Amino acid sequence: MLPEYREEAKKRIVEAGLEVMYEKGYCNTTMEDIARRLDVSKPALYRYFKNKDELVIESANYLQTQYRDIKTTRNSDLCPVDSWIETFDQIMSPDIKIHALYFEILGMTVRKPEVQKRSVEGMKRGLDQPALEIAEQQRKGLIPSGADPRTLAVAIVSMFNGMRVLILLGVDWEEVRSRWIEILRNLFGMTGKGEQAECPRDCKWFEDCNTAPEA
Repeated sequence: MLPEYREEAKKRIVEAGLEVMYEKGYCNTTMEDIARRLDVSKPALYRYFKNKDELVIESANYLQTQYRDIKTTRNSDLCPVDSWIETFDQIMSPDIKIHALYFEILGMTVRKPEVQKRSVEGMKRGLDQPALEIAEQQRKGLIPSGADPRTLAVAIVSMFNGMRVLILLGVDWEEVRSRWIEILRNLFGMTGKGEQAECPRDCKWFEDCNTAPEA
């Protein structure tokens, strides 16, 4: 089999596996379920993955790659609030099953070293990249320079995962989004000559950023 066909087949299996795991959860998903979703035999899956754990590791890599692709399209010349609203809208699904699977896989890091290794690598990238972007935005005067970039990155990533919990526990997605924007505005502050600058009216997020969350 040509390598490109093998990689495409693995991708299809991973995507089907994620679909089933979103519906049933990792623990309740079997390789037979995934094979049925793809309309192939179960032995056909074992040509690409030795077991379900190997599949979930590849699934975690797949999700992290999607996340990195979203992040790397961001432009440091944009308003920092703008870029993180885009990140929220592209990643923070209102579907609680997606967040449930995220935390289920995260919980596996305690007992499965390979999952832990990949998760740690993903988190490192998830902190390093925004810290670099924040430092660049500070250099350009988009963000106040007083705060340490990595501290801000840790705060943002921590809050982002906290937002996942809120959605998982039933808080309305629209409220979570509006709180996210309000927190970002307070965290970053848009400075101009030492004072907080007004959000430009031609910004596509003007209404979002200037509408107070409902109490």
